[in-house]
Amino acid sequence: MRDLHVSSADLSGPCLKDELLKEKLLKPARDIRSILRWGYPKFATVRFVADHFQLSLEERHILTRVIMPPDRIVSRINKKMECTGIKDRDLLLDGYNVLLSVDSLLKKEPMWFCDDGYIRDTRYYFSKAKQAEDIEEALNAVLKFLSKTGPKSVIFLLDAQISRSGELAGFIRHKMKEYGISGEARTSKAADFELKTEGGSSEKKIVLATSDGIIIDSALEVLDIPACLMEKMGIEPIRLY
Repeated sequence: MRDLHVSSADLSGPCLKDELLKEKLLKPARDIRSILRWGYPKFATVRFVADHFQLSLEERHILTRVIMPPDRIVSRINKKMECTGIKDRDLLLDGYNVLLSVDSLLKKEPMWFCDDGYIRDTRYYFSKAKQAEDIEEALNAVLKFLSKTGPKSVIFLLDAQISRSGELAGFIRHKMKEYGISGEARTSKAADFELKTEGGSSEKKIVLATSDGIIIDSALEVLDIPACLMEKMGIEPIRLY
């Protein structure tokens, strides 16, 4: 993907807002990365630099999501699969993580290229429950992508604690049949634990679709579906460097 370069003549509306936000965060991002190279803890470093630049809560959260300690970067990048690499493989999706990220993409919310090579948004971080209903368009986009990339089977795993997850799982199963995709959608009261366990099993060799860093750290192979869709659509993420 090429870098995001926007001329002043092309800036308008959300594009202008995103570009101004990027420019504001570039210097803090560089300072945080420089300090992290000395081994200082990430969250304390972000707080220290953000206090110095008098950043808002949203701006601090963006920096926390985008910037990674050096010891995490190489490991996570090495786990990332090519978009075409899941043919005839078993795929396990971190349901809300993937669907809500794709929903943000389709709604033209800022999508950030993070230091560990994954695409993340910041729109739903504080409240998944409030935003988990109107995602049919995102589901269609994901299923269309999967129908063309040909995984052997697909499992959508949803957090049972989020309201109406069971209903959404049923709807996903119905849509999977429409697209001719083999697999299932189900809920779990320990979704993160299951994702880590299944994705980290050397016997099952399951590909995990997520951008959750903690889950990525436990996985063997990871697919970044929002990044795949952005590449196909010709959409560039925002890069803080």
